[in-house]
Amino acid sequence: MDAAGITVRQARATDLDAILDLLTEYDLPRAHFAPFYQHDPTYRPEQSWLAEQDGRLAAHLRVYERWIRMGGAALRIAGVGNVITARAYRGRGLAGRLLRAMLAGARAAGFPYSLLWTHLPAMYARYGWAPIEQKLIEAVLPPPGPTSIRIAPFQPADLPAVRQLYDATNAAHTGPVIRSAEYWRGQLQWLDEAREGFLLARNAAGELLGYVRTRGGAVTTEILEMGLPPAARDTGRALLGAAAAGTQGRLQGHRPPSLETLFAAEERQTVGEAGLMGRVVDLDALLHVLQPLWHQRLRGAMPPPGTLVLATSGGAAEIRASAAGLQIRRTDAAAAEQSLNEEELAHLLFHGFDTAAAELFDGRPDAPLLRALFPPQDFVLWMADAF
Repeated sequence: MDAAGITVRQARATDLDAILDLLTEYDLPRAHFAPFYQHDPTYRPEQSWLAEQDGRLAAHLRVYERWIRMGGAALRIAGVGNVITARAYRGRGLAGRLLRAMLAGARAAGFPYSLLWTHLPAMYARYGWAPIEQKLIEAVLPPPGPTSIRIAPFQPADLPAVRQLYDATNAAHTGPVIRSAEYWRGQLQWLDEAREGFLLARNAAGELLGYVRTRGGAVTTEILEMGLPPAARDTGRALLGAAAAGTQGRLQGHRPPSLETLFAAEERQTVGEAGLMGRVVDLDALLHVLQPLWHQRLRGAMPPPGTLVLATSGGAAEIRASAAGLQIRRTDAAAAEQSLNEEELAHLLFHGFDTAAAELFDGRPDAPLLRALFPPQDFVLWMADAF
């Protein structure tokens, strides 16, 4: 406890009722939030960080522990969500205190990286998070025509086949959550999906061709997730057309670059979407994940010898590439003339050396090494997993 009587601590199981009561200050009922805590198999009480004053809960932050796909590897994520301060305690810096405590705890727990979505990017930037661009697709599909593809709502008995298709179609993506069977069952409860929004496509033999999860709105239908092989354009359009029938074909959502051809150019527009942010929590832990990937990528490439310096919120490191391979050491980034900052590294981690990266980095002496270490990624974070 400090001089103002503020105590910052991790929650206990007995705190859950008070946490749910505080979350209603988002002007949503307890029933909206309870499934995210009661049915998420990854949740543990200590993943909620609390600020108390005089024994009353004043602020809360939750860590959503997730494993996501990262260029062929698995990356453990400290997702930050449900950051809220009770109205009577706002303006006292409690959210910042929770963020600092959470970061120290996440580092001690071995989390390499953190992600969050926010409408207050300036606040989180003060604590090291940097923006990661997402592309939002806004499209209008014509009414679906005759097709041999059969569309039907998801049923609980479909889950094994849907899980298998999810794993298969996301294996090459960067960003999707790696889901257990328990996670799937819990997510079906906390998302509280309408049957007409979770649609499956099958052929005449009954084989599962694809699926889509959506949320209907007054004007447009939001794409939460798709399970679709890259070449299955007709299946994807049939699913999306059926899902968006109530909004006259209007859709919006995220999709990986591999599904670019789902919409014709005249049917869609792409806009940059702010809100997603990321930061390194423990650079050593992140390098432990990246180093095997880098060795694998350099095996098939012949970049000239070069040096890359990372300057992140979680520490700094120097990566040297030569004929002998990669050498990585922790360093003082201030000594480097040119280094990758948090935002640049985030772009390369999730998008890879794409067209936007070429505009940023071409001409730099480390550009050939960046191209080899960070190839373009088939990036998507499905909104079904947003926290």
